[in-house]
Amino acid sequence: MNLTTLPKTWTKTAERPLRSTGSALGVWLFSRVLGVPVPWAAIHQTDGARLLAYEHQRLVALAAAGEQVPPVLSFDGRQLVTGDVGTTLEHLLHRIPEADRLPLMCAAATDLAGFHARGHWHGGAQARNLTWDGQRFARLDFEECLHPPLPLQTVQLYDALQLVLSLARFLEPLGPTAVFEVLQAYLHGAASGPDLVAFVRRLLPRLRWLLRIASWSTRLDSSREVTRLRILLAGMQRFVEPAQVR
Repeated sequence: MNLTTLPKTWTKTAERPLRSTGSALGVWLFSRVLGVPVPWAAIHQTDGARLLAYEHQRLVALAAAGEQVPPVLSFDGRQLVTGDVGTTLEHLLHRIPEADRLPLMCAAATDLAGFHARGHWHGGAQARNLTWDGQRFARLDFEECLHPPLPLQTVQLYDALQLVLSLARFLEPLGPTAVFEVLQAYLHGAASGPDLVAFVRRLLPRLRWLLRIASWSTRLDSSREVTRLRILLAGMQRFVEPAQVR
């Protein structure tokens, strides 16, 4: 018997669960702690059909620009069907040996910088929304409407921060030097684009403030999340030191 394997597809519908008010409030507050004033209207999702139409529009525009995104197979206003673009970076990092993780994370940062240098932005640049097929990266999930109203470079900086924060669990065992190398990889990949060094320099006092608050609770201060934050902060501090900025 000759069995034909059908290509994998993904379907989003306008009826899918949207971000709750409580979840939206959490995102809104966290964005302000990070110094990125994402508007409430861009965070509080209430209209599934509008979000789906917006994502469809972005996928079509990015594909036309030659960017690696899921191909749109069909869209009828209530359902968006796209093709598969490979395994997510987050899943791959769980599967590969620890020694192989840093080069892939640096490559992802460089690729994001190139995406930004070509005048684009993601809005959801976490490792779960980035795929790698062994040859090239692709991006998915484009339903966050951040630009406008935020300036392009602000959203691009937010992208870079989203990527680094989403890699924290994989950077933790490698230490602050790995954080520094990922940030440097983005910097070296950006022929033009946002000033990541200045952004991280402004971010550091905010992260130190979070650590001070965490220190009030012994349980929180010893948590894995705070341990990761300390490693990120140490790597970011090295990144902004004048001798390291190239």
